[in-house]
Amino acid sequence: MPLANTLFMEDQNKTEIFSLGITMAGAVSAGCYTAGVMDYLFEILDLWEKAKKGEVLQEYFDKIPQHCVRIDAMGGASAGGMTTTMSAIYALNGAINPVVQPEEPNEIKNNLLYDSWVLMDDNNEKDTRPLFEKLWDTDDLDEGKFGSLLNSKFIDTIADNAFHTKENCNIALKTAELPSYISKDLQLLYSHCFLRGIPLDVNFETLISKSGRKSVIPNHSTFEHYIVTQYHLNNGVKPDTDKYLWLNPYDKPYADILKLSTIATGAFPIGLAFREFKTEHLSDKYLKTAIKRVVTGEFGNDNPDSENKIHLKYFPKKYSSIAIDGGAINNEPYREVLSILSHQSKDTPADGYPRYGIIMIDPFPDRAQLEKPYSKPNDAIDVAQTIIGTLMDQSRIKRREMLETDPSQYFRSIIFPRKWRTNEKNKIVGPPDTIACASAMAFGGFLDIRFRQHDFFLGRNNARNFLRYFFSFPYYKDSADPSKDDIHPIHRNWTAAMIDAFKFEKKEGSGIFYLPIIPDLHLLSENVDERIKKRTHYDIPQKPIYDPEQLFKLEGKIKKRFNKIFSLLQSRDFTEAMQLAKEAELAKLTDRQRKAVEKIDTEAEKKQLVAETWINKKYGPSLLSKLGSLATRPFLLLGIFFAKRMAAKAITQKIVSEILRDLASKRLLKKR
Repeated sequence: MPLANTLFMEDQNKTEIFSLGITMAGAVSAGCYTAGVMDYLFEILDLWEKAKKGEVLQEYFDKIPQHCVRIDAMGGASAGGMTTTMSAIYALNGAINPVVQPEEPNEIKNNLLYDSWVLMDDNNEKDTRPLFEKLWDTDDLDEGKFGSLLNSKFIDTIADNAFHTKENCNIALKTAELPSYISKDLQLLYSHCFLRGIPLDVNFETLISKSGRKSVIPNHSTFEHYIVTQYHLNNGVKPDTDKYLWLNPYDKPYADILKLSTIATGAFPIGLAFREFKTEHLSDKYLKTAIKRVVTGEFGNDNPDSENKIHLKYFPKKYSSIAIDGGAINNEPYREVLSILSHQSKDTPADGYPRYGIIMIDPFPDRAQLEKPYSKPNDAIDVAQTIIGTLMDQSRIKRREMLETDPSQYFRSIIFPRKWRTNEKNKIVGPPDTIACASAMAFGGFLDIRFRQHDFFLGRNNARNFLRYFFSFPYYKDSADPSKDDIHPIHRNWTAAMIDAFKFEKKEGSGIFYLPIIPDLHLLSENVDERIKKRTHYDIPQKPIYDPEQLFKLEGKIKKRFNKIFSLLQSRDFTEAMQLAKEAELAKLTDRQRKAVEKIDTEAEKKQLVAETWINKKYGPSLLSKLGSLATRPFLLLGIFFAKRMAAKAITQKIVSEILRDLASKRLLKKR
């Protein structure tokens, strides 16, 4: 065995380990940016792993740091959740194949992150049309149900491709082969918004009411709609499924449940198809554990609520629910991922240096509008316009995260889009450009593959700068007074050659240097001038420009889809739908419960009948009005027909106009 390999094996038992968690925020089509960040991260981690073993960069072996950075948990919402799954499968499959050159965007790269997020469905051999054209197909409406504004079949196709393997994969074997930078007990978390709430009750009973009163004291109930599905790799062995789901993308039914979580977290409300979790996917016992984790925040604990304070007395048995986008109410599971790392670390180190950290990848970071002036609403209409935004802000508020910001416990930072423009002297000028996929309400990536390719490589370039300069700890060594040294444990065994290769000084002349947590070994072959130029180097320098003629060609398809949607809505029997929903709910009850509900409904119908007789007496139709209705019905139907077509045309024009205006505002639109 080569000396480098021997040293690597020995160092695995004694080296410092820095635990890493990654949270990926919602992004709609801009998930390609997050994918680019993860692609560069995997590239550097894999290069470092091979260099420590002496398989590559042997001429620089004395400059290769020997500590370990291990990804223990990843989590995401919406597009971030989808990228979380792709990243995990990419790591498990083991063939790290970074996309380093922006050539031939339509070419398959054998890289799950690129092929899923940049190619999307554009490389479908059975249907070579661009993705944006497929979104307006109407075959998903053929069964007579309106599931979403856009045809969402492409999502299932991408998911199927991500989970497809050409060979029979053994999860235990794949886990054993994982490199040191991926935990063999990797955990994944996904945010979901369940439309059917789970009751959380506060009991107002007293000792007197329990023993002396015949009437039942009502419980004060709220309803939890935020659910997190949590998966354990568990060293390739199935975990206790009452507590965790199994991270196994190879074997049914575990792969199917993981795929459902992946797709469901990205089910953008109304725009993309909703998904359904049934009791065979998430058992009642598992859901109770999941709810307790949400309430307590103990996602790193096998037994949350160890004191059994949360009773879930009214938990609906054999629970099923529709799920929509994970970003709808709580967005990225930042605190949830952090709690796993915190639980693993347990005690704060005596030396005060954090041993774990979390990175947020956010294509659309939130910024407080501090300078926005207050504007008093004029009337109820103005108030109504702000209600939805208020409710969304309130549902996403992060209270606990505000309190847990002690830098001595953990490292935290964020990767977000930055593309600085430079002048002829290579000086940064003007504000940074936004990413291309931010256009069209974040659906811009569906317009053109070049938008997705641009943002993928922007993610890679931003990740490069983040790893080199921001994901770091200060390094200060006082030769006269060692008590003043500021050296993180992962850097204490670094040689002078290692320090010289990777250090950087934020403020020239300060004497305070920084050393990276993950060393970017590409720096070893770059001189000082090359390093400076790389800071503002972008693999795709110019943002792509969109030709509106592509959009105009699809007007007919867009109108056709909306016209069909209106027809389905017109023919929809709301009474029948309500009855079917009622029957579905009754089917979940016991015989005794069903009879009680039916008795209550019968009494309610009798009471309603009294009201209906009075209403018909006052407002019931006369014989003349009935005849008039019969005569005008054909004209009414004809009016509805033309009204649908006019509405479809108006909506299409509005969509096209708003897309073009937004593209123009972001300097993405071709000039006439």
